[in-house]
Amino acid sequence: MSVNDAQIWNRTPPHDEAAEIAVLGGLMIDNEQWHAVSDLPPEAFFRERHRVLWQAMTVLMADGTGVDLVTLQSLLAGQKSGFSDTSMLEEIGGVGYLIGLGQQVPFAYRTPEYGQIVRDRWARRLLLEHGMRVARAEAGVGTEPLSTAELTDLAANVPMPASKPSSHIVTGAAADQGAIEYVRLLAGGNSPAIRTGFPDLDKVFCGFHPGSLTVIGARPSMGKSSLAIGIAERVALKGRFVQVLSLEMKASQIAMRQLCHAARVSLKSALSGEAKESELGRLETAAARRALNGLPNYLDQPDTTMQAVERLATHLKNANRLDLLVIDYLGLISVPGRDGDENDTQKLGIISRALKTLAIQLDLPVVVLHQLSRSLEARQEKRPRMSDLRQSGRIEEDADNILFVYRDEYYSPNTDQQGIAEIIVGKQRQGERNVNARLKFHSDSATFQSLASEITTIF
Repeated sequence: MSVNDAQIWNRTPPHDEAAEIAVLGGLMIDNEQWHAVSDLPPEAFFRERHRVLWQAMTVLMADGTGVDLVTLQSLLAGQKSGFSDTSMLEEIGGVGYLIGLGQQVPFAYRTPEYGQIVRDRWARRLLLEHGMRVARAEAGVGTEPLSTAELTDLAANVPMPASKPSSHIVTGAAADQGAIEYVRLLAGGNSPAIRTGFPDLDKVFCGFHPGSLTVIGARPSMGKSSLAIGIAERVALKGRFVQVLSLEMKASQIAMRQLCHAARVSLKSALSGEAKESELGRLETAAARRALNGLPNYLDQPDTTMQAVERLATHLKNANRLDLLVIDYLGLISVPGRDGDENDTQKLGIISRALKTLAIQLDLPVVVLHQLSRSLEARQEKRPRMSDLRQSGRIEEDADNILFVYRDEYYSPNTDQQGIAEIIVGKQRQGERNVNARLKFHSDSATFQSLASEITTIF
């Protein structure tokens, strides 16, 4: 490496501190500028204190409080620094620094332009980091050296910030024509909706339409995760790209249930280490068979922010690799400044609104799981109903579809509904509501199957 090369690699990463300050200060002066810069993630800002401030502003704007000197000071003063016993307010420089932000803004109405500068410098940092990653991979730093083909693929996969979607005004006449085309699609048997793959459920549920948010709610152990994974696998089998964000279980743990069911191997014996050689052989055969069919992709990431979800979905959608997004579950999505209580009403409302917005912007069906409040257990009738969502922020109004999972055998061991699960359609924008479907629940593998005739050899 020459002297000039060393100067390039060792220099301070690209950034524009004045532009970062102008974005922060401009938003404090004029909250109406938020729509033009809201897509910036914290990492777009180079200075750590600016990242902290941006996270706080995002929280305040998301919950409708608004950003000004008082609200920002109050929020930061209530947050503890991760490095000492001081507050985040002291960590970023105190009230004096907040006041200085507004004083350094040339023109608040030009905040979108300042935001574009911040976005550009962030893109340059991403390019620089990617170049260093390629250089380390070529040298085998921390791993085996990659082949030329692998290096070429790595170098070509350049990460870039997602661009802010522009607004699109549609005239009433154009909207009418769009509606007619949609009806034509339906009449021709070409519905854009994605069916669940369970025949019994598909009779009463009209499927996941583009731009829709579907909530699957239940108490713990009812099988909501199993139902969602069963749907994901059946959708993937039809050639659709399905991404599952599992925030509670590892991908291998999720696959274990479906694989055991496909191989007719007891999940209990598999997990307890009692699987026989013949059963191991059946598992390998089932895995090979399933690999020939479409399967969902999983993301093991126990601490996922809403912004990380948005970036992943946008990236996959732009690459034409996403038809259905499944998130398990809503309460585990992180919202900076609102974490610590998964049942916090405002936090859940922020997430549900963000997920609905994401579904609309990407024209993508989003399915999210939600754990219902334990207050349900206090009443005699344990079947979930819409009122069980009313303590969960905006979920009831944001969701296009709401499905509840209920198994009577969980509460009544002597019931005549052994091995039967009810899927209650509590809300459905495109169809009838308050209708039920009955599915077979296999407790030995924690998987669902339609009671109607269906091909099960791959499941």
